[in-house]
Amino acid sequence: VCFPFFATVAMAAAANSPGRRPSMSSSSPSRRMSSERMSRLSLSTASIDGGLDLIAMEKERKKLSAEMKSLKLEFALDFIDVTVKSLVVISVLTGYEFVASHMILVGLLMVALFLSLVAVGIRLRNMNDLKFLVRHGFSRRWKKKERISGGQDPRVIRDAERRQLHHFIFRTVQAWCADLPWIVFNVNRVAQKGGGGGAEVALRTASIAMAGFGFGMKFAAFVNLVKLLLFSGVKMSMKEVWEELPADVKCGVGHSDTADTAEAMRIAFKQCMGQLADTPSFMVVAMTADHDHRAGLDVLAELAPNVPYSGSTTCRGTLIGDKALHGGQLVAIWGIYDPDGFYSPGIFEYTEKPMEDAYRACKKAYVEFKAVRDTKRNVHGVPSFVWVNGAPDPEDRTLAGFAKALGENTPVVGGSSADNDISGKWRQWCSLNGGTITSSGCSFTLCFCSALVQGQLFTGYNATGKRGVVTQMEGTRKICTIDDRPAIEVYNEWTGGHYTELMKTTENPNILAESSLYPLGQVCGQDEDGEPFYRSIHPSQIWTATGAVQVFSDVKEGESIVMMSGTKENVVNRIAGVASHIVRTSGFSLQEVRGSLVIFCAGAMMFAGDSIGIAAQKLSTALGGTPYMGMHTFGEQGMFPDGLSRHGNLMFSALVVSSRRRIMKVLNVDTGRAVLSTDPEFERILAQGCLHTM
Repeated sequence: VCFPFFATVAMAAAANSPGRRPSMSSSSPSRRMSSERMSRLSLSTASIDGGLDLIAMEKERKKLSAEMKSLKLEFALDFIDVTVKSLVVISVLTGYEFVASHMILVGLLMVALFLSLVAVGIRLRNMNDLKFLVRHGFSRRWKKKERISGGQDPRVIRDAERRQLHHFIFRTVQAWCADLPWIVFNVNRVAQKGGGGGAEVALRTASIAMAGFGFGMKFAAFVNLVKLLLFSGVKMSMKEVWEELPADVKCGVGHSDTADTAEAMRIAFKQCMGQLADTPSFMVVAMTADHDHRAGLDVLAELAPNVPYSGSTTCRGTLIGDKALHGGQLVAIWGIYDPDGFYSPGIFEYTEKPMEDAYRACKKAYVEFKAVRDTKRNVHGVPSFVWVNGAPDPEDRTLAGFAKALGENTPVVGGSSADNDISGKWRQWCSLNGGTITSSGCSFTLCFCSALVQGQLFTGYNATGKRGVVTQMEGTRKICTIDDRPAIEVYNEWTGGHYTELMKTTENPNILAESSLYPLGQVCGQDEDGEPFYRSIHPSQIWTATGAVQVFSDVKEGESIVMMSGTKENVVNRIAGVASHIVRTSGFSLQEVRGSLVIFCAGAMMFAGDSIGIAAQKLSTALGGTPYMGMHTFGEQGMFPDGLSRHGNLMFSALVVSSRRRIMKVLNVDTGRAVLSTDPEFERILAQGCLHTM
């Protein structure tokens, strides 16, 4: 009578006791209970300074307290159970002549005592592990003695599930090996030999009742174990935990305004190395036109003899950090440490066929890359991007050549080399042959970055309602007529007579400064919201005899053009907006940004005037204070929202480097083995749900 009653009560108590997790089935209420239990167990993501979130730590303390109460309850029940059983054995041994059945009774008591002591030992060990986990943020059993980034550490959940599974298994062993045999033996003995004295009957009854109560609780654990193993897909083997690894990428930047070029290069390189703390994998080198470029590159070859680089002259300086470094001579270096990447520089001279020049040089660099890429398992396919610095004029045809060699969806990012006064002192260079310099060519680098990058080209101007069709061209950059009228006549009308007085006093005037307020533009497509996006075109000169307008981008007959307009405030704010937009639409967070390369049009920089420092501050904030370098160029190249690379003027181009890998790499946190997403085993890891992503 006592056994089924107490067993039923115990099973009901076990099903409703705090901290119990009957099932891992996602569709059952018990799954919701387990989720809540696991959330109480989980630790929050480590904060940036390495400390754990205080709220999560408080939850851990509450969980530990609940676990300790559960331990004390089970210890008390086991203690009472073993005590009552011991009293029964003592009563039997002292009140009756010793017989063989007494040995069975003693044996059952020893089994119960042994299993109870083992249970206490296991629980105490688990409690010590939890205390260590709360205090340090990781378990001393883990091979990787640190938390997995990206939120809740899955090993915390896995270990809790393992403890729960082992608990169910051990309680099942106790039920079938200790409690049930004791009940069967004593009930059978009472049935065969009678009750004996009143005290002995009461003691035996209490012993059977206690064993029935314990068996009921442990039988509930057995039922839950069966559910887990048969219906919830839980396996006895320990679940693997694979962590998505970030790209091993760092960026650094350095600069110097020292007049001595060699010394300036040393200072800039030292600053860049100080941020990287490793030898760069690739560098972009910028110098103003008034430096001794040969002397600077010779020093760089000594400092970093095997590091590929490319670059060009920049107009008046650069943007670095929260400062606009203008007004004097400048050497600046942006470097990236990327041991899993590959960077292949190239340089070529322009001929009368710049598209073919670009195609041949790019194809050659790509073939050279393919010859060694088998040793670079993380490097596959086309480049992440192409960094380019060419002489002004053939930019559109250069991009066409790169698109022919690599495909039109390969990002081409960079800017046309510039000088301080449009006198033709611009230069381009790369690391080939100890440092090659040219004044009428193009330097470029095929960049197979191991990290994901995101870039975009934006204009700082807005389209107006003034538009027309180009009806006659001379070459690719001289607009002769718009709507069959002299181009300057139409353009001047659009501006409200902005150039009337200038044309009266000056023959063939340079209008680079004046036209910065009213550039031309072209619709190049629509963004994801259906809004048109434009490339702006900078008018540079008026040909008074013919009424033609010279521009800095290629235009074709029959294409529509529109007048753009803008203010200094637009220019200053837009560059930061470009960086924020890139980060926002890239899929990675600001915390994952590692650095950036920025192209800020020299004309827009001059138009912004003294406000350019504000632009640097806003840009640095938008990039989270990560290392970046902004060059001032006479033409800007980058990706538009449709995925195609184009050339424009008075524009901003930004390329953001993240910490996410281009080809995912995962690490088994228990064994230390790494697997790439290109490996066949990666599919198994995904299918089994073992991957913890950032």
